[in-house]
Amino acid sequence: MANLTINEHRVEYSSFDITPAWKDGSTCIMFIHGIGADRNIWDDWLPFLTGHYSIIAIDLPGHGKSEPLNLKHGLTFDFYHEIITSVAAKENKTNLILIGESMGGTIALYAASKMHGQVKAVATCSTAHRGGSLQHVNAWHSQIESHGIESWSLDMLEKRFFPNSTSDAIRNWFHKTQCNSDSNSILQMASLLVTSDLTTELDKILAPVLLMQPDSSPFIPLDIPIELKDLLPEGQLKLIPKARHGIACSHSEDCAMETQRFLNSAQV
Repeated sequence: MANLTINEHRVEYSSFDITPAWKDGSTCIMFIHGIGADRNIWDDWLPFLTGHYSIIAIDLPGHGKSEPLNLKHGLTFDFYHEIITSVAAKENKTNLILIGESMGGTIALYAASKMHGQVKAVATCSTAHRGGSLQHVNAWHSQIESHGIESWSLDMLEKRFFPNSTSDAIRNWFHKTQCNSDSNSILQMASLLVTSDLTTELDKILAPVLLMQPDSSPFIPLDIPIELKDLLPEGQLKLIPKARHGIACSHSEDCAMETQRFLNSAQV
């Protein structure tokens, strides 16, 4: 584990590179998780992508081993953009592939719109570009405040996964990880997400973008990723059938293999 302090927040992340010495290791994958997860959500992806790229996986503030959100001013996507650029600079990574799930995907899209030339490709799972359509998220405030984070986590598990779509071990890990996340950070992130609209920024993303979307997310209706694909200059949409919101975990192998194919075809 490594860390750095960004805007008075200690951010923890893992960084490693097992690419062969004869391969060009200048391109780095940076993994960005969503609300309630942490950097370990990507563990099942690693066998498909390590050896081809160096890897960075971040614990966003309020999650994993990073400190909770405690900004003096309101939370914005610029704060997350600063995290990405600061970690990349510390690790001396000039060519990035951003991979994000849920809000992590939205963060990746925003960062890509600002980092011209440095971001070579983007892949997202269960991601929206505008938040007014995000169903259920507005109810999180009252649920967490009235019933606690464990109640919220159990409800989230049902929205992430169809019954029997994951092992008990994965569900137990996700429940523990959600319960260990900082509730105030979760609510701040939710507030940012539901008020966001990246529509005017998307035409600035010239890198190829893969959008992997479940067919049954309770949060994001299918017209959102279809609209998102059409707004991106180089967007591709892959629909994951019979899946709820948590495809980065429940369909990790499918998503990792699809990402591997996408990066190969994009020659990144």
